[in-house]
Amino acid sequence: MGDDAENKGTTDYACAGERHYEDASHLYSRGRLLNADHLFGLAVECLMKALLQRFAGPHGVSMRNSGGSDSDRLWWDDPHAENQNKKRKALGHINQMRQALPFLVDGRSGPSLTQALTRVSTDFEKWLVDDRYTDGTHLDPALLTRRQEAAALTHDLHLHVELTGKLP
Repeated sequence: MGDDAENKGTTDYACAGERHYEDASHLYSRGRLLNADHLFGLAVECLMKALLQRFAGPHGVSMRNSGGSDSDRLWWDDPHAENQNKKRKALGHINQMRQALPFLVDGRSGPSLTQALTRVSTDFEKWLVDDRYTDGTHLDPALLTRRQEAAALTHDLHLHVELTGKLP
């Protein structure tokens, strides 16, 4: 299959997140740490987007872009935007999603999720998708371990939602 428009699949953050997590765990266990770190970041990003898509709709999170059209990306309404015409924003990579994650802590599930989301936000704050182009000398083994644990936490949270249909 190629990358042309005819072969483009439907966006499925949950499926992509699961795939990235499994591949990252496989690479991590075999000492392929830089690629594992990269995929842990993508896994957390996708799994968090799946949760936001599922539970944060009342806060303006959806697959509708700033023009109101369907999109293959997830968008959100930034309540802190000064210019109301620029309130609708595409959700970027995990290090750019921090502002939107609190939408998941509304209601009864809020207190139990705050710790998990804080952990994920903190451990991936400086994660960059562009690190895939580096030589890997910047890799911090302690940070990688924390990111692996945060990815496992995110994965477990996602599995809980898949099994129960609700946030813990």
